[in-house]
Amino acid sequence: MKIFRKDRLSDAAITQWLTALRANPYVPESGYAATAVFRARVPGADDCYFAGVNVENVDHRLSTHGEEGAIAAMVTGLGKYAEIAEGWVMGAPQNLKADKHSPAADALVSCCGKCRQQIAGFAGENVKIHYVALNGQMSTTTVGAFLPEAFTLRRFSEEKKSVTKEGSAEEIENRLLRKEKQTEKEIVAWLKGIDSVDYLSKISQAVVLELDNGCYAAGAKIEDAAFLSVNAAQSALAIATAGFGACAIREAWVFTKGRDGKEIPPDSFGGLTLSALQTLLQRAAHAAIPVRFLAGDGGIIRMTLSEAARLAASGSIPLHKKP
Repeated sequence: MKIFRKDRLSDAAITQWLTALRANPYVPESGYAATAVFRARVPGADDCYFAGVNVENVDHRLSTHGEEGAIAAMVTGLGKYAEIAEGWVMGAPQNLKADKHSPAADALVSCCGKCRQQIAGFAGENVKIHYVALNGQMSTTTVGAFLPEAFTLRRFSEEKKSVTKEGSAEEIENRLLRKEKQTEKEIVAWLKGIDSVDYLSKISQAVVLELDNGCYAAGAKIEDAAFLSVNAAQSALAIATAGFGACAIREAWVFTKGRDGKEIPPDSFGGLTLSALQTLLQRAAHAAIPVRFLAGDGGIIRMTLSEAARLAASGSIPLHKKP
C-alpha cells in the first residue's frame, strides 16, 4: 500500500486512498479501522501527502491512531520541522463495506482528543481537517475550532527552522519503507538520516525494522507538549502496518543521538524504554529476534529482544555502557 505521494490529489482521490488503506489497520480488539492522510510541507518545498492507519496494542495506551501513523510518516519522511497543511480522516468497522443503506457507512468520525493535540503540534489554527464517511460524505472543521488555544512545543520553542528535509518522491519514500535487502552499512546510514521531534529531551531515537515479508520500515521518536509522545518503535511499526498490513518483526535496529549537552558518550549507547519494548514484543516473530544498537563511537552492539528488555528503563531513554 502506498503511504506517501507527492502529486496533487483531489478530495475524491484521497477518499479512495483512505478507503483502500482500510485493509491494513491492526485492530484485533476493537475491529475498528481508522485511516488518515495529511498534506504536509517543509519551507521551500512542494507539498507531500502521508497516510497512516491505527495499530492496536494489548497495552491500550501504546496503540497508535491513524492520525498518529500519518504524523509518524510525515516526520520520518520530512524531518522535525514538517507542518500539516490539511488533513482527512476516515473511521468505520473494518469489516464494513461502502453501502449507501448502512448508517455506519454514512457516519462521520471526528479526531479523538489525543489526536487533536498531536495534530495541533504540527498545524496552524486555520488548517482544515476533513472528516470523511465510508460512503464519501465529508464535513470540514479547523484545528483552531477543534482545539482552541492549543498548547504545543512549537508555540514556545525558540529553535529556528534551519534544517529541513526534502528530496525527490523516491528519496522521501526511502526514508519510510524499503523493499530490497539492506546491508548493515545501508541501515546505519538510513538511521543516521532520521531526525526526531526532540524539543523536550534533546535526545532523538530512530528505529528500523526488518519485517517477515523481507521489507523494512523506519520511524522517528515524536515528542508532544502534553506528553502524548510516540516512541520510534511505535512510529516504525505504524509505518510498516500502513504500508504492508499486519506483519511480524524479524529484526530491529536502534540509533540514539543527543544534542545541546545530551550527547551520547563514545563508550555508550541508547537503549529502549519499556513502552518501545512492549511495542516490539507484541509484533516480534519471537522474543529472541536480534536487536542492534548503534553506539556513540559508531560500533554496533548486538543482543536479543529479551536481553534488551533486561536493560530497559521505565523513564527516559536509558544509556548503557558498551559491553
